[in-house]
Amino acid sequence: MEERRYQQDVEVVQNVRISMDHYHMTLRDDRRVSEAATPGQFVNLSIPRREDLLLRRPFSVAVTRPKQSVLEIVYHVVGKGTRAMANLNPGERVDLMGPFGKGFTIPEGENCLLLGGGCGVAPLWGLAENLHRKGNRLVALLGFQSADRVFGEAAFRNCGAEVLVTTDDGSYGLKGFASAHLEKVLERRLDRVYVCGPVPMLKAVFPTIRKAHVKGEVSLEERMGCGYGACLSCVVDIVKGGVFEKQRACTEGPVFDIDEVVLDCNVER
Repeated sequence: MEERRYQQDVEVVQNVRISMDHYHMTLRDDRRVSEAATPGQFVNLSIPRREDLLLRRPFSVAVTRPKQSVLEIVYHVVGKGTRAMANLNPGERVDLMGPFGKGFTIPEGENCLLLGGGCGVAPLWGLAENLHRKGNRLVALLGFQSADRVFGEAAFRNCGAEVLVTTDDGSYGLKGFASAHLEKVLERRLDRVYVCGPVPMLKAVFPTIRKAHVKGEVSLEERMGCGYGACLSCVVDIVKGGVFEKQRACTEGPVFDIDEVVLDCNVER
């Protein structure tokens, strides 16, 4: 399939804080990116008026609304780049490139679990909408540190999903890591699992998913320099047919088969 990738000046429509340290930004484009992007892909943004921020910042596409010519991203404020983004106001413009990477597989009529942690919850929003439109039945297991960091429940409920929220400290929903509740959820009849979250969460949930013998895909959160495969800063370890190889999260990924991802030598396969 031919890749459709564009660069354009887009308008900030909305930029609002949705939890203690996460923001939800809506961007209006000329419909090319919002129409081309699929769940699991990402875009690269250049922060305006910040010549000191040389590299673009990659962000997973949360939702696209091609008819309204908008796409939505969620970002975690952790450094000077995202702090600068938090100060952008509606009407301002940013330079955007995308969409990049490989997205999620969308089946029909299956029982699907969406497992997200922290900022990894947002890339599953658009996936949930697409799965719902294809007649899939959804369960969402979402993990956060505390109540003031919870966001996005409504996006999954609006897609008919059963939503289970966990917080590390028990201040909202179920107490404990999402991984602690995963085995119970996997007792249901599930055909497919989708995962996105930080590496510690992936290391905790992969053995349980593999033990359950459920097909799955994971969107890996990797640091990226260029975003289109030239700099090799986002290389990950993959094993296929017993053969280990290096692949780039920005081109061969960021979505990979769970059974093929090697996080470290101690991960159960």
